[in-house]
Amino acid sequence: MGQLRRFALGAMGLAMIAAIVSCRPSGSHDAGGAEPRVASIMPAGTDLLVGIGAADHLVAVSNYDDDRQGTAGKPKIGDYQSIDWEKLAPLHPQILITFYAPDRIPPAISQRCSDLGIRIFNVKLEQLDDIYREAAALGDAVGEAAKAREAIAALKAKLAAVQAHVVGLPRVKVVIVTGEGGLALAGPDTFLDELVTLAGGQNVGAAIGKRYGNVDREMLLSMAPDVVIQLIPDGDKTPQVLAQARQFWDSLPQLPAVKNHQIHFVTDWYAQQPGFHVGQLAERFADILHPRGRP
Repeated sequence: MGQLRRFALGAMGLAMIAAIVSCRPSGSHDAGGAEPRVASIMPAGTDLLVGIGAADHLVAVSNYDDDRQGTAGKPKIGDYQSIDWEKLAPLHPQILITFYAPDRIPPAISQRCSDLGIRIFNVKLEQLDDIYREAAALGDAVGEAAKAREAIAALKAKLAAVQAHVVGLPRVKVVIVTGEGGLALAGPDTFLDELVTLAGGQNVGAAIGKRYGNVDREMLLSMAPDVVIQLIPDGDKTPQVLAQARQFWDSLPQLPAVKNHQIHFVTDWYAQQPGFHVGQLAERFADILHPRGRP
């Protein structure tokens, strides 16, 4: 009788545990996702993870990540200025992708990550080589090194194909505008400068002498670009922004690009993002600069 009673109590205990587990709020313990689980507060870092084929590790994204393949439905946990720790902690991430300067990671974030057992994976993305390096390092960090190598090789092949299609064609003088106005330009030593160069352009905006900067109208006129490429991510969703941009260029009729109707807007969400979509961006640049240079 005692043995039967112990058996019954044990069975009841297991049943109670099962009931508790079944009633537990989603995400309170099992956050899902392949281990190590990754959260990201950097859209370009998110794109790297998805790009190497490791989206199944992703459990949370930044407020600036759009819903798309690999990110749709993921909780949004903040950005570089503010992280929602109450939302993030129950997801039990083991890695957090950030993009602070190495010596400028906010102490509060470092401490909170340490308390929660989260490794900070701080990404630097300025040039194409940075994309390759960080993608490989991220692949190692999440145990997907082979996938990362394959994805990087495919990206390099796509960029090489763009370059091959414009080989021997004349360089086109171009500025890459990175703001909603027309006076914020991409300069030298940037992935945008590299993409325009391999797509058959000459980035005359490199004259600003720094990676990104503003110019005045006189300096822009002195650059005399034959083509303007203005990057307005998701600009197709904000027609008023595009209308204002067109008005700005209409105010500079003496600019060669305006005279020749060579003002181009790139509104894809990845237009300014140094991630795995730089191949598509390079193709777009080549189509603009040398529309007959590619099949």
